[in-house]
Amino acid sequence: MSQLRFAVLGPVRAHRGDTELDLGSPQQRAVLAVLLLAEGKHVALGALIDALWGDEPPRAASGTVRTYVSRLRRCLRDTEHDVIESAGDGYVLRLEPAELDLNGFLRLTSDARTARNAGAADQAALLFEAALAKWQGVPLAGIPGEYAASQRVRLAEFQLAALGERLALNIELGAHVAAAAELQALLAAHPMRERLAELLMLALYRSGRQADALTVYGQSRRLLRDELGIDPGPAMQEMHQRILQMDTSLIPAPTPPPPPASPQAPLPAPLVRPAQLPADLPAFTGRCAELAQLNASLDDGKPRSAAVLIHAIDGTAGIGKSALAVHWAHLVADRFPDGQLYVNLRGFDPSGSVTTPGEALHGFLDALAIAPQRIPDDLPSRAGLYRSLLHDHRVLIVLDNARDAGQIRPLLPGSPGCLVIATSRNQLTGLITTHDARPLTLDRFSAAEARDALSRRLGPGRLAAEPEALAEIIELCAGLPLATAIVAARATVFRDRSLALIAGELRDARTRLDALSADDTTTDVRAVFSWSYQLLSAPAGQLFRLLSVHNGPDFSRGAAASLAGLPAQEVRPLLSELTGARLITEHRPGRFSSHDLIRIYAAELSAAVDTDDDRSSALGRLVDYYLHTAHAAHMLLQPQFVPPTPTAARPGVTPEDLPDYTQAMAWLSAERRALKCAVSTAADDGFPRHAWQLALTMQQFYQRQGYWYDWAATMLTALGAAESAGDLDGQAHAHRSLAGAYHFLGRDEEALAELERTRELFTELGYTTEHAYLHSNFGTILASQRHYDEAIEHYWQAYELYQAIGHEKGQGAALEGIGKCHGQQGRYEAAVQYVDEAMTVYQQLSDSNGEANCWASLGEFRHQLGEYREAMNCQLRAVTLCRQLGNRTDEAEGLIAFGDSALAAGDRAAARDAWGKSLIILDELRLPQAQPVRTRLAGLDERSQAPAVSPVP
Repeated sequence: MSQLRFAVLGPVRAHRGDTELDLGSPQQRAVLAVLLLAEGKHVALGALIDALWGDEPPRAASGTVRTYVSRLRRCLRDTEHDVIESAGDGYVLRLEPAELDLNGFLRLTSDARTARNAGAADQAALLFEAALAKWQGVPLAGIPGEYAASQRVRLAEFQLAALGERLALNIELGAHVAAAAELQALLAAHPMRERLAELLMLALYRSGRQADALTVYGQSRRLLRDELGIDPGPAMQEMHQRILQMDTSLIPAPTPPPPPASPQAPLPAPLVRPAQLPADLPAFTGRCAELAQLNASLDDGKPRSAAVLIHAIDGTAGIGKSALAVHWAHLVADRFPDGQLYVNLRGFDPSGSVTTPGEALHGFLDALAIAPQRIPDDLPSRAGLYRSLLHDHRVLIVLDNARDAGQIRPLLPGSPGCLVIATSRNQLTGLITTHDARPLTLDRFSAAEARDALSRRLGPGRLAAEPEALAEIIELCAGLPLATAIVAARATVFRDRSLALIAGELRDARTRLDALSADDTTTDVRAVFSWSYQLLSAPAGQLFRLLSVHNGPDFSRGAAASLAGLPAQEVRPLLSELTGARLITEHRPGRFSSHDLIRIYAAELSAAVDTDDDRSSALGRLVDYYLHTAHAAHMLLQPQFVPPTPTAARPGVTPEDLPDYTQAMAWLSAERRALKCAVSTAADDGFPRHAWQLALTMQQFYQRQGYWYDWAATMLTALGAAESAGDLDGQAHAHRSLAGAYHFLGRDEEALAELERTRELFTELGYTTEHAYLHSNFGTILASQRHYDEAIEHYWQAYELYQAIGHEKGQGAALEGIGKCHGQQGRYEAAVQYVDEAMTVYQQLSDSNGEANCWASLGEFRHQLGEYREAMNCQLRAVTLCRQLGNRTDEAEGLIAFGDSALAAGDRAAARDAWGKSLIILDELRLPQAQPVRTRLAGLDERSQAPAVSPVP
């Protein structure tokens, strides 16, 4: 048995040596999971049946389980004996603790806690890291059933506890910057965990981000009050008070640098101590996290490795790379007693006069007092002399504004006592790869950093007098430090000019760059951007200009390819060129964005260089790409209800290939904000039919995901476009979809008015088949208003129309609606009959969404009949299907219903669990149903919780 290894901290897997074993179907793996998690204890046959099927086992459940066990025995059989042994009416799986990854995880976490309690923090952190490395994804991934779902919750608690303890140790050991980033993501996933919020506050405070730490406390306190009606616990409140009071004991005292070491060998005769650093900015502010990251690279004043320590700082134009490099160089200059060298390599100079490596070396050798006649003519000899002079010396070298790694390599010293700081708009990948340079990409100022920068220049009193204008200026400067500095300079020179007036100058996007211009090209935003643009190849420059027609927050590689009218493989290097020039940012793999000022600059260039036809064609290809891909996605979500088919896409458009439902939902989720902006752009810029057709393809996604406010806003934009174009077809479809959004938002009277307008338009257009769907819509809204008889009439009219055209899905939906109305009137026998008929239709069509709705309705009927356990089984089926489909709002509604039935069945803990999970979804989507769920939770008696009998998955 020593050759066997089992895993449950991820997909359930088994290995013999290096060979993975085939464990069979998910149900068979589920049997193995139950036996593994029993930790060598006897598991009865009935317990295995319950774990696989809950309260509804098949007739042959016992024989099926025995078959699964027999197959597992054959798969796992050792040469000497079976791993799985029969015991009484069940089975036992014999294994050593080291053979299961969960046991290894628990052992390592126990050892880590022992080491921590013994004061060995370093060792404890490593042990926690090793324990967490055993996790390979969601525990018991792919295993069906309630048992697996409950075990996932238990195991996830183990993981979260270990993560929290490891992060606390990381902070203790000084890795607070990295810990803060990880904690922010973790707290977003678990917002009710006070310990995570407390640790994040500490990590941010140690990183010099006191304001951000206090913001975390405020957000957590509001969340706890809103959801649970409680205040943060004593530990979190104490942390808040200590940070408010700027408690220095929260920050470990820095180790004082040792006195400068004496050179081991005398300096070469011609060497002097250069001091070439430019003056530091007196108003330098922010960049606390970046400075902490840079400081962490220095130990006791010496680089940690035998190689030269190199920091490669990159970022877009005007982001403050040079300011950070020079500021940090001044802070650490005393650690390099043999001097500081500085050169502006002018890699993006508008004149094109780039400083060559030979010229830079000449300047360095001159600064080191080498006589001109002794400076070699050729580059290799100059570099050799330079390295010889710096050997065994500790010199700080700043290589500012480099174009690429090739410009830097000849300027690198050979002595490990030296520090190099290089800045560039390009990421110096070659330097990172060949010389182990440490990359640091600068992002835009946060709002707090921009406010601090303005406060240092203008004084807090002037800012406090006009808070609204200040907030607008910060937003319009797009977090660009250069833009912020220009505004501060203008406000300083014209002290009688109000901030509101300055904000007004920036407000118009067409003239914003004029307001950020200056006589000095190095501080003129437009000029600074131009230096990067002028170095682009012609195709990359054209793509950069045309991307200005895309008004979404970000875009994909596929969207860029269609906008440019190029195949994806041809646009990839152009995007890489733009990313390298820092004119766009790849903020997630395959997704790109640029800040507002660069986008305005691109639009200016496009207006000057490209024709109106160029821009219109690019926009047409872009909206074609979104419309055709979204239409394909809709057909995977709801193939039985087909929206109007778009006209053929323009040449050069390549819609995404979406093979299945999951990929369709993933694409719509990734593009949600871009699609909403695309509707507005199409409406504003001459593509009204695209606007309403694109909006219509998003309806099913909006409905299922719970983005009902976005749904209403998008359809209003689409309706306006159709009305402006006099497009009655578009108006009719937009009114009908808008009715659906209003209904989900609880505005049924407005929804009915929209449907009446739709009916008028359909009649005016001479449409007939569309009235079937319209009658179903009327039925849904009238039923929600408890006008059940009227609703049934509409549903029957819909059914007859659907039957006449052979639309099976529509017939099923009408039958389902009729059944629900009968159920609401207490006629449960008829209700079950109609919903069962609808279920049959849905199952024949493989329509899981419709099937989920039917299970939810049957659960409601069973609940009203007092059959609470049967109701819970139906509701559980509905929740499971909704979760698989990504229908988050229906999942939340199903969880609410499950909780109601659980409470009625006396299972208070299961009710609390279901309502709590529902509330998480509803709050995330900002839906009004959240408040009734809070009321349900508040009504539960906290002091008398019973163990959950039927936990929701």
